[in-house]
Amino acid sequence: RLIFFFHSPLISFHTEKLYNSTGRELRRALFSLKQIFQDDKDLVHEFVVAEGLTCLIKVGAEADQNYQNYILRALGQIMLYVDGMNGLISHNETIQWLYTLVGSKFRLVVKTSLKLLLVFVEYTESNAALLIKAVNAVDTKRGTKLWSNVMEILDEKDGVDTELLVFAMTLINKTLAGLPDQDSYYDMVDCLEEQGIEATAQRHLSRKGTDLDLVEQFNIYEMTLRHEDGDDDTQLPPSGRKDRRRASVGGTNERRGLERRRSRRHSLQNSRGHASAPASPSTSHARASGFLRFGSQHEDISERQAREENVKKMEVGNLDNQGSVRAVAGKFGNLVKGLTSPPEAETSKEQQQAEKSSPAASSTLAPKKESDYIWDQLMAKPRELRIKDMDFTDLKDEDDMDILDMDSTTGSGDLIPPLPPLPCNTALPPPPPPFGCPPPPPILGKMMPPPPPFMAPIPPPSPQLSRGDIPLFQKKKKTIRLFWNEVRPVDWQCKSHKFCKDSLWSKLEPVTLDTSKLEQLFESKSKELSKAAVDGKRQEIIVLDSKRSNAINIGLTVLPPPRTIKTAILNFDEYALNKEGIEKILTMIPTEEEKQKIQEAQLVNPAIPLGSAEQFLLTLSSITELSARLQLWAFKMDYEIIEKEVAEPLQDLKEGMDQLEKNKTLRYILTTLLAIGNFLNGSNAKGFELNYLEKVPEVKDTVHKQSLLHHACSIVVEKFPDSTDLYSEIGAVTRLTKVDFDQLQDNLAQMERRCKASWDHLKVIAKHEMKPALKQKMSDFLKDCAERIIILKIVHRRIINRFHAFLLFLGHPVYAVRDVSIHRFSKILSEFALEYRTTRERVLQQKQKRANHRERNKTRGKMITDVSRLQPTYTHIFPFHKPQFKLWISGWPTPQLTLLQRNSVKYAPLGCTA
Repeated sequence: RLIFFFHSPLISFHTEKLYNSTGRELRRALFSLKQIFQDDKDLVHEFVVAEGLTCLIKVGAEADQNYQNYILRALGQIMLYVDGMNGLISHNETIQWLYTLVGSKFRLVVKTSLKLLLVFVEYTESNAALLIKAVNAVDTKRGTKLWSNVMEILDEKDGVDTELLVFAMTLINKTLAGLPDQDSYYDMVDCLEEQGIEATAQRHLSRKGTDLDLVEQFNIYEMTLRHEDGDDDTQLPPSGRKDRRRASVGGTNERRGLERRRSRRHSLQNSRGHASAPASPSTSHARASGFLRFGSQHEDISERQAREENVKKMEVGNLDNQGSVRAVAGKFGNLVKGLTSPPEAETSKEQQQAEKSSPAASSTLAPKKESDYIWDQLMAKPRELRIKDMDFTDLKDEDDMDILDMDSTTGSGDLIPPLPPLPCNTALPPPPPPFGCPPPPPILGKMMPPPPPFMAPIPPPSPQLSRGDIPLFQKKKKTIRLFWNEVRPVDWQCKSHKFCKDSLWSKLEPVTLDTSKLEQLFESKSKELSKAAVDGKRQEIIVLDSKRSNAINIGLTVLPPPRTIKTAILNFDEYALNKEGIEKILTMIPTEEEKQKIQEAQLVNPAIPLGSAEQFLLTLSSITELSARLQLWAFKMDYEIIEKEVAEPLQDLKEGMDQLEKNKTLRYILTTLLAIGNFLNGSNAKGFELNYLEKVPEVKDTVHKQSLLHHACSIVVEKFPDSTDLYSEIGAVTRLTKVDFDQLQDNLAQMERRCKASWDHLKVIAKHEMKPALKQKMSDFLKDCAERIIILKIVHRRIINRFHAFLLFLGHPVYAVRDVSIHRFSKILSEFALEYRTTRERVLQQKQKRANHRERNKTRGKMITDVSRLQPTYTHIFPFHKPQFKLWISGWPTPQLTLLQRNSVKYAPLGCTA
């Protein structure tokens, strides 16, 4: 229940909506909070004064991740104002809750919480101590080491992505930078060192393709630490402190803190020295040299950014933090971006993090239930991969292994994404990059680009520069270029999988082109500038508030009588109560407080009947384990629909990959586009990434302004008569465009959770009166559901792994495979196929029109007497050999008869005489 009051009458409507809200109403109310604060900034102060922060935290602590996302969005809007930020500063429980959410299983919740904590710490240096206070309170209560939530992110225990790693390490550095004295600084550093931040940093830095922002944050941490330890040779990063921290009390404590830190390091080094052979004199600086390498490479860029940020600070220095903290948030760039935008776009990724969570971590939180043991037993049984009439038996054990994991240790050149092209040289210096983004590459001619950081493998050079192949075509004119991403199947070393033994591009047949025609059509020309274009009611006992009572009375109009509802719930009677009715009753379940009020009112006035809403709630409260019964029943009625929504897209994905692999028309199109592109680009590419297909209809020739797709389609129709329209042959791919596979994975996980919960519900219900036949029926149903869910999970895992292998077969680089969305991939191919079908129909119509035109020209303007080409036709028109015809022409005038007799000689070979 969400209860808080605003003093302003402007939002009295929203107060009524939030008062006692539950379920869907609560969700809508929380979702609208951000917009309320955005529309009227004065409401933020009233919200803070009314203890709204306490209310939000209380709701968020008991809510699921969707409600938490809405609350975080509202907090993000509150923090944009000084009144809201001051409210958070004086309300440390909010900061504790934000730090607690850093340990959430859902990616979006973690990401938004880290962003808000970064905004809080960056607002003023004194907030760093408040954050440490909150961390101490949370981790001490949990009995864990301080900053354990952040260290779990850096250790990647839940498969955290790079963006969260950068935010987590940035939060550590910003907090350390805000600490004023050495004791507090070393206390925090000691906690991090004890949890292995040094080993974590080394692991990330030695990994191939480590994000440069993450490297920079580790570099800032190490250089700041060395500076505080008194290493005068260490150069501080531009974004760090410019001086050492003061001691807590005088110089004695400063020396004590310094000695404590150094003695910790010396003791570690001495213990290692006694246990092993003597190390090199540079061993103590090995870790630091790795961090400093990045700083020396980007020194000039960082100095320039620091100068520009100082100018910005001077410009906003006189604002005195009035009105809002957007001046502070502006320094973060994209850091605050997303706090005021709907979270639906990323909710699917949170569910993936929940699925990948460690079993060990979950087992420590709660003991295993009986349903978990039943589930484990069912998991151990072998089963055939069939769901109703859908056959997945061709998914073998080899599909359990993701090819990206099997070959992650091979040194493929495609493992590292290619560097972006250098920008053109301009007169003005580029603006500084936003917070959290990598710095731009240096301007050509003014600074040499830095080498790859920390012994990272050098990515393959540009194909245009390194490949010694001679272009397939020689051009006399300059043509437009096709900006595709070239694939190089010969570099791919993963050949153990059946999809990767041969690449799609190696199976294409060569096609001959009319290069002179293409050269003329796609000649590069200079662009032309476009032109500027009530008193008589019987007495009843009313206990509920009007809103609750009205909602129940409205719901009763679509439900059976209350006495029928009770019997239907006890017997799980699907004929008496449908799915919509169950969902409606779930929103009407009485609370203990409502039940107690109704019973007390009935005892006080036994002669007065209860109102209809109160009587209905009293009837529901008489049903034992009402919530468990309804949840179990709702799962039983939902299961078939949810299973169909999961299984059918998986079947379509499997069929779609087969259709694309075996489709001849797709190969004809690709080999034609590849040949045209190699000619226009003057290259010898072996293939291109299929996402370029969405741009093919947009490329037009410079003569007739017809699309590249039109010309490619014309060539395919001419060279390959057996080709088809493509669209009608990839129906499964088209159906995939309507499926969100992130939501599908969430639904699959939800099916498993609801099935396990249903086992617990059945166990609770069985303790009360329940018919043995009904209990056996529900038990068999749940067992069957569990087996089918297990099959679906196996099928889902294997099909996703097969899709990864299929993308490699199509030529996608290894580093980009995991980022390919099935929905977008299917949409590109389906839309291209639809465009191709339309273009093909137009090409065939034009071809048929030209053929008809040629046939029409054979008789156009010809006289019937011109029989040089039409002799067979005149055999039937002038039957001279028949007496009836001679009798008919006997009445003709003399000139026509003379002309007819003169031409009759030409028909002699046909046996036609006059």
